[in-house]
Amino acid sequence: MITINGVLTVKQISGANGKFCTGDLNTSIGEFKVKESILDQFEEGRYEGEFVIERFYLTSYVWRGKSTTDIRAKVTDIRLDTAEEGEVDNTMTEPDPVTEFDAPQTSAEGAVAVSVLADAVRSVDFSQSSNDANENWKMVQVASLLPIFGQELTDLILEFKSIKLDPAVDRALFRQQRDILKDRGYQFDAMTQAWAKKDGE
Repeated sequence: MITINGVLTVKQISGANGKFCTGDLNTSIGEFKVKESILDQFEEGRYEGEFVIERFYLTSYVWRGKSTTDIRAKVTDIRLDTAEEGEVDNTMTEPDPVTEFDAPQTSAEGAVAVSVLADAVRSVDFSQSSNDANENWKMVQVASLLPIFGQELTDLILEFKSIKLDPAVDRALFRQQRDILKDRGYQFDAMTQAWAKKDGE
């Protein structure tokens, strides 16, 4: 594992599985393609700082009748000095990295949480007192977030606190977390790599 200074140019692509991001990392030892989950929460732009790289490796793929070979950098951590968000040249399209892996299997814990959600929704009785209805509605919120975020992050979201997502989770799940946070009025800060509620929301 090494840490190297560089400039990462992130571009956002709309694919069949939703929006995803890829990056070009320009360093003193060369330029590398980055396709890690961590990028999916960034906006398009140019990011300069330190990048922790687990390894470099060659990969190739065929896309729209054309074979491409990349030298990739597996980036596990990003420590930014500057962040310049804005549109970048997006003429090149690429396959969605999520298709490089098999679809995740539903875990037993997830299945239990979904069952809890269904039970909680059925239990809501809006004819009850305001306090009881609010408590039941909170149960629905917990049950809907729990299988996606886990207990710790769910608690933080319900308290409207800032959170950091773990890019080591399945990429499709990571994107789902990102999209839910955006829908709930959260905004990503590239410098801290944390999600926080927008002012007034």
